[in-house]
Amino acid sequence: MLIKLPIYEYDTVVVGGNISALLYSYNNNIPLVINKSTMPHPFEEFNSKNSLELWKKLFFLTSLSGLNLLGDKAQHTRIKENELVTSTLNARVFKVKYKKLIIFDDENMTGLPVPIKENEDFIVLDWMIAKSCEKHKHNFLEDTTDLVREVHFYPTKRVDGYCPDIKDLVTVSYLNKDQLSDFEYSDTYAKFKMMHALKELNLRGRKNGKNHRALKLEVEKREIRKAKMNLYKDSKHLKFKYEMPKEIKNDYLHTPQKLNYSFEGIM
Repeated sequence: MLIKLPIYEYDTVVVGGNISALLYSYNNNIPLVINKSTMPHPFEEFNSKNSLELWKKLFFLTSLSGLNLLGDKAQHTRIKENELVTSTLNARVFKVKYKKLIIFDDENMTGLPVPIKENEDFIVLDWMIAKSCEKHKHNFLEDTTDLVREVHFYPTKRVDGYCPDIKDLVTVSYLNKDQLSDFEYSDTYAKFKMMHALKELNLRGRKNGKNHRALKLEVEKREIRKAKMNLYKDSKHLKFKYEMPKEIKNDYLHTPQKLNYSFEGIM
């Protein structure tokens, strides 16, 4: 049975769980409802800083300053007239009356208008285990193609202790809806492309006595993320925002709100 909480009222509420939503809420001192925790992948950067760490700090700061109304508890969010109704993971219903919603993310939401255009762009992460690869110092590779545009190497977690030269990897691809269903853009093809790239770096398989075994990669999982939300037309009570964090920083951070907790050092 869902437990109903008191109905809250605000002039403006931000909806979204990405960096842009958290940054906008914090900098403009506007209450925030995170409909889905859209954390950056571990290797994404913003202003030469790790985006995931920035997201975590913004989540902490919005919570500490009382802006983050539900934390990461939201399970489903519904717009009903001028009321935002959110069911949470612990079987509670949270209601907020508003005059204006500023929406950064449409995940896990119903009651939205019909989109003008549906999102067809995706960020795809293929996490791979280097089952047989010699030690190396490479951390990052970059290409211009859609499939495997970026490669991030990281110390493996499959062995005890910290081994900086024994690395697994994740590839980042930027694919559209049609490419996602095309075998030539599958995780198998991503693995083939990575095998070729490793050989181009003159890397061999794990050492076996005086010789080396064959190179071997194994796809652990494929992670698919929407690059952006669907395109909507603004209305009197709904404002849809598509800015990236850098654009919000340029627009708003030069006149930050004076909150109780400092934003210094995390940009």
